[in-house]
Amino acid sequence: MDNAKMIEVWDGEVGRFWVAEQERYARMHAGFTKQLLAVAGPQPGERVLEVGCGFGNFALDLGRATGPSGAVLGVDVSGPMLEVAAARARDLPQVAFLRADAQHADLSPSALDAVISQFGVMFFADHAEAFRNISKALRPGGRLVFTCWQDMAKQPRLMIPVVAALEHIPPPEFDESFWGLAAFSLADPATIEGLLSGAGFTDVSIEPVVAAEYQGANVADTISFMRQSDFGQVLFASADPASAARGWDAVATALAEHQAPDGVYLDGAAWLVTARAPAS
Repeated sequence: MDNAKMIEVWDGEVGRFWVAEQERYARMHAGFTKQLLAVAGPQPGERVLEVGCGFGNFALDLGRATGPSGAVLGVDVSGPMLEVAAARARDLPQVAFLRADAQHADLSPSALDAVISQFGVMFFADHAEAFRNISKALRPGGRLVFTCWQDMAKQPRLMIPVVAALEHIPPPEFDESFWGLAAFSLADPATIEGLLSGAGFTDVSIEPVVAAEYQGANVADTISFMRQSDFGQVLFASADPASAARGWDAVATALAEHQAPDGVYLDGAAWLVTARAPAS
């Protein structure tokens, strides 16, 4: 099973949208980034792989932590995002980027101290194959650390606008054709446990983490962003213009309750997962 659909998504319009909104997304995930970096604990001299590195923010954090004696490789399938990442890493020679599918790519067998991913492992077409491939890349006892989203219903960042909008618009059809549902493919901790154990990982730990996610500078900015996002477009796809206008007004009213001095924030809920490659 290949990742052709996700490669098309992230190498195309979605990837370009993320590049255009890269500063927003960096601020959005900053709370999770801090928690992930603390738990991952990259050390000077380590060899680290980041899966789903996007435009490189987290890989640069890893590069600074591992220092000039270390090596960080970020892999992603999005050409537009990797162009940004490569430009950002010009002053950190220990950080490199590669356009590759981590489910299938040759990832330096048994050479890595750590594989780390921030919301990048949910999109594999075959998670079992992907985690087996990642396991082979780690040295004996090497660590895997990643975040993935909990269930959609546990995401105030999504449910607050959805509940407000649905007072005025028809329910959306989030069927299999909507690529964004893959973001919640690892929402069940038992699924994560089974996949990692099946790939040979040990000492699996799955902890819930919550962070306030920046949405925009104010309500108007947040609404503008949401209207352009794939999620917003699918949510309102079946609404007539008058109903859509009422729906967006309701979303704006709901968001106003979450306006802070420095922006609008809605909570996100994730799993923070750690595991070890087999010792031998």
